[in-house]
Amino acid sequence: MADCTYKAPSRKSGQKKRQQLGENNDQDRLRHLETLVEQLSERVRIAEHHETQAQTQAQQSEETPWSITSLPIAAASNGSSRYRVNSGTLTTDVTNNVRVVPAPIVSRDSSNNQKNPVSMPIPPLEYVLPIVEIFLERFNAALPLFHANTLLRMIHQFYNLSHAQQDPVEWAAINVVLALAHRNGLVGSSNTHLSVQYLNKVESVLSAVVLGNTQLLNIQVLIGMVFLLQATPELTQPLILIATTMRLAHKIRLHDRAASEHLDATTARQRAHVFWIAYILDKDLSMRSKQPSIQLDDDIDLDLPSSGSFDYQINNACFDDTNMVPGIITTMDGTVEMNYFLTRIQLAVIEGGVYDYLYSTRSLKRSDEERSHALESVSCALEAWKASIPFEFSTCMALNTVSPSVLPLFAVLHSTSLACTTLLNQANSWNARWVDSMRKYAIPALPPQWETVVKEARHLAVLLGSLPMQDRWSFWTTGCTHMTAIMLLTFNCLQNPHSDEISSDDKLVEDGLRMLGRMVEKTQSEVVRSFRHACGNLHRDSQRRRAEVSVMANCLDLSEYLVDP
Repeated sequence: MADCTYKAPSRKSGQKKRQQLGENNDQDRLRHLETLVEQLSERVRIAEHHETQAQTQAQQSEETPWSITSLPIAAASNGSSRYRVNSGTLTTDVTNNVRVVPAPIVSRDSSNNQKNPVSMPIPPLEYVLPIVEIFLERFNAALPLFHANTLLRMIHQFYNLSHAQQDPVEWAAINVVLALAHRNGLVGSSNTHLSVQYLNKVESVLSAVVLGNTQLLNIQVLIGMVFLLQATPELTQPLILIATTMRLAHKIRLHDRAASEHLDATTARQRAHVFWIAYILDKDLSMRSKQPSIQLDDDIDLDLPSSGSFDYQINNACFDDTNMVPGIITTMDGTVEMNYFLTRIQLAVIEGGVYDYLYSTRSLKRSDEERSHALESVSCALEAWKASIPFEFSTCMALNTVSPSVLPLFAVLHSTSLACTTLLNQANSWNARWVDSMRKYAIPALPPQWETVVKEARHLAVLLGSLPMQDRWSFWTTGCTHMTAIMLLTFNCLQNPHSDEISSDDKLVEDGLRMLGRMVEKTQSEVVRSFRHACGNLHRDSQRRRAEVSVMANCLDLSEYLVDP
């Protein structure tokens, strides 16, 4: 998704109270995250100092994460905890079928810096499990953030422990899953209110997640938070979190196969999956924000996930993943499959190349010949990536071949692809020079593959327009690229008034402008308001010019008819 930075001249609208409240909440959340990052940096510095004085064997012991997959459920109920709890009394309240318990008060020498207990409300297990299973079957099957059996075992363990022994990081993981399920509409329509409630619960124990003893679960929680927070025009919060996430991933060496050699295959595979999902988010946020990514490609020593298929089923709340390959999505008739997870990783590599070519400091120091070579390299990689996607999963076919439940995943995939294409061609709706030339009716330099770019924009506009009514969160996931597609179609109507697609393109633009009108009301975004105003003017001008051409053509035809032979 391209970065939304376009600003067109328009009348300033009054700020509404709800927008001010939202901004205040964002500022409070941002200050909290910045404080946590400062604390994390200090703790990492102290930890590194201590590690230099420890034996090599002790270092390996500290850096090697335990895996819940190797921990029997019976052993997990023996009262052990990663946090040392002070003695004291605990009370339990039950309100509206939600059990509310105070979180454990952690000793000062523990890895958790929280000074006061935080209540940890948790819905009943019979409410949580069905949602978790749907999450595992849909979202997690495409982007394997959690190992299914590990997550289910952890949830059962959490509910079986006494309140004093319940781990706030595990509580955060459960809430992240619930938030992702509701945000992505996996349990009915998207429920932003519930999703925000669960996210707020996770943030209430964020210091335990970030500053506690780093396990794989801590990183999974942070990745889930980045997924939830990236759907916003202001990327500061997810950028802070993804930076923290990648540093913690490096701390337990998720990027290095050598750190997993002594682990069982399931645990090693799970670690790799978590790293690659963090990598996808890191590269995507880098391109959108025009800021360097945290992860260097040359510092990765992991295999990419397999592209094969798997048999997937649930038996007695246990997922059979013996031959499971993550990320596989099939057509509705089951005849064609693709590895969505692998495809997203490959596209993330290309996003890194787009950033390097357009925004990196070293790109500015390259000669024209070097820049031309870099552009050719990343453009060829993008075209090869597009060619690797089975036709049944292409933008123009997905509506007819893919289950509606996974269409949003392909909307994100193809939106990111179009964002890369338009950024490389400097022909997106946030390129000020390009848009300004259109507003002045000049003819900007068109990309070499202009027709192909317009066709891709057309198919994406159809796909995005067919999705259920968007809320403000889902809009920001694909909204900027959707606006780029609308602008491309509008300009193509100006340049090619006799196109065979002119009627359908007009409808796509009008539908898109109506959608943007609804989003202006929901988001109060001045960026969206300005874009809609500018694009609407261009669209009306396009229609007026076509009408004038049509009148002139009719007059010429009539004059020829009236001329005497």
